[in-house]
Amino acid sequence: MKLEKLLAGLDNLQIFGDKNIEITSIAFDSGQVKNGSIFFCLKGSKLDGHNFADIAISKGAVAVVCSQDIYSSVTTIKVKDTRQALSIASSNFYGNPCKKLKIIGVVGTNGKSSTAYIIQQLLIGGGYKCGLVGTMYCEWGDRRVSSALTTPDPTTLHSMFKEMVDCGIEYVVMEISAHAIYLNKLFGVVPDICVFTNLSQDHLDYFGTLSNYKQVKKSYFCSQNIKMAIINIDDECGREILSECDIPTITYGLDNPADSFAIDYTAGQKECRYVLNLLDSVLIISTKLYGKFNVYNALASCVVAKVVGVSDQSITDTMRSLIPPAGRFNVFHSKGVSYVIDFAHTPDGLYNLLKEGKSLTLGRVIAVFGCGGDRDVSKRPIMGKIASEMADIVIVTSDNPRTENRKAIATDIIGGMTGKAKLYVELDRGKAIALAKEIAAEGDVVLIAGKGSENYIDENNTKKPYSDMTQLMKVTKIAIG
Repeated sequence: MKLEKLLAGLDNLQIFGDKNIEITSIAFDSGQVKNGSIFFCLKGSKLDGHNFADIAISKGAVAVVCSQDIYSSVTTIKVKDTRQALSIASSNFYGNPCKKLKIIGVVGTNGKSSTAYIIQQLLIGGGYKCGLVGTMYCEWGDRRVSSALTTPDPTTLHSMFKEMVDCGIEYVVMEISAHAIYLNKLFGVVPDICVFTNLSQDHLDYFGTLSNYKQVKKSYFCSQNIKMAIINIDDECGREILSECDIPTITYGLDNPADSFAIDYTAGQKECRYVLNLLDSVLIISTKLYGKFNVYNALASCVVAKVVGVSDQSITDTMRSLIPPAGRFNVFHSKGVSYVIDFAHTPDGLYNLLKEGKSLTLGRVIAVFGCGGDRDVSKRPIMGKIASEMADIVIVTSDNPRTENRKAIATDIIGGMTGKAKLYVELDRGKAIALAKEIAAEGDVVLIAGKGSENYIDENNTKKPYSDMTQLMKVTKIAIG
């Protein structure tokens, strides 16, 4: 693609050198550069791409995009924001596929993966061809690929969008992380609908304060970024978005007056039931998605489906047959004990998991969890406090320690425990699940939190194969899958 065409739509840029050169690929990591690449100098929290421009040129880059003056022996394009420029250029390079898709975004601390998955299934059930971009995986047509990030970088994202368009996808549902918003990964991509699920503490290692984190989420909800918002009115941040945004909105909730709401929730061993008022249509929902938090996820998803045009009967039928997403409140039973595997890794997520876990049993609640390394340290004692006050037995274990020491992370968790729960520490996660199985008696529930469907443990810069589901199957002989 000619450079001039690649840069179409970018404002206030200065080009030094030949505008008619041919660009064969886009790179923002010097290790990705090939002959004919254009290299984008991105500033990160630790590294600055401007310092790698010479390396990129030596590897074959024929153009460099920068936001500050640099010496370059190739065509140089100076822009105000290289991340915005990368997003626009990536879209142009692949033929602007995002403009040929109807995009549904999901923003929030908890529930993004489940909500995106439910929306996709509702739309497919309604006869629409729908792709998914999310934490668990990315999927379109008969293709499924693993995800490295909740929201892919622009080059990967627009490449996937092009493949979706090429195979006839009409809609794509995508999780949108706070990092993606802050780093302009979606600049120029305007979702037709965007859901806001909730806000609670997470990623403070990156954003510093909850206020900063909240402002990033809120900043996305404006007419420049999205066309319509579907907002959880029971969430304080959701109410702030509602009062401040300049776009059409639909609200949903359980506790406050809303455009769509749910009532009469009841849960049994095999399913739960509730009534949805869905934009004045009344639906009786039977589903295997347990828990009040999943009512929120389902309610938001059903509103999206209704807006898109899925029939009430199709929504009801899909919800009845829906298989819960892997690693999101997956419930199993063995010898009178209930086991739940869930991705809960924030204070709010753990609280909701423990609260719903209690509703599954008249016996004891046994919680198995840890906290990730190289992430928000302040949430560790908070999660320890929640677990010690809501569970009867707590087994503190490891959860992606990354470059931190397992024992040090556990010490941080234990430091917040003020409740009466009996404490065990087993830093080998597989052994911790086996210990929970040995402790559990008939009538108890074992809650295994933090990893969900992840198939690795990230430690010392190595991802070692590991799965909570595989380990649970091994120690209980439950047939999972």
